[in-house]
Amino acid sequence: MSKKNSITSMALGIASVVLGLNGLESYGIMAVAGLVCAILSMNFKKKADAEGMGESGFAKAGKITSIVGLVFSIIGLVGGIICGICICTGAVAGTALGGLEAAGYSFQ
Repeated sequence: MSKKNSITSMALGIASVVLGLNGLESYGIMAVAGLVCAILSMNFKKKADAEGMGESGFAKAGKITSIVGLVFSIIGLVGGIICGICICTGAVAGTALGGLEAAGYSFQ
């Protein structure tokens, strides 16, 4: 059973890295999934430690990839939120300026 926990930890850690890297493209939505995978990966690593398989290669890889995935997910989440805010405020500002120009105001 503990080898399964080690392998699951590694697989979830890899998934957290991939999802964390895609966080900017999805405005942080994929980064949230990456955070969940990283946290689950760390939990499976703890279970593998408790069963005596914590020093196996799979468990070590799970720990490393979950930490990297956690960092990437946090960066992707924050960056995605910032990108979303910038796009929304730019769209609002562009709409407002377009409306003012249509009303006859000049911005020079």
